[in-house]
Amino acid sequence: MLKWGAILGAIGFLGGFVGPIIITPEANQGPLLGIFITGPLGFLIGLVVGLVLKLWPHRY
Repeated sequence: MLKWGAILGAIGFLGGFVGPIIITPEANQGPLLGIFITGPLGFLIGLVVGLVLKLWPHRY
């Protein structure tokens, strides 16, 4: 579960941190989106994805 949380949290953080820097470089509060919103939300979504994959019945 933590693996998925870390992966999706990192993707959310990088998207929210680097995206506003690329789109509007003159906005000094753009990286806060990645730090406070998309990073933590990505982590929480990753935890949910990891839990669902762990509980999902495997069919081989």
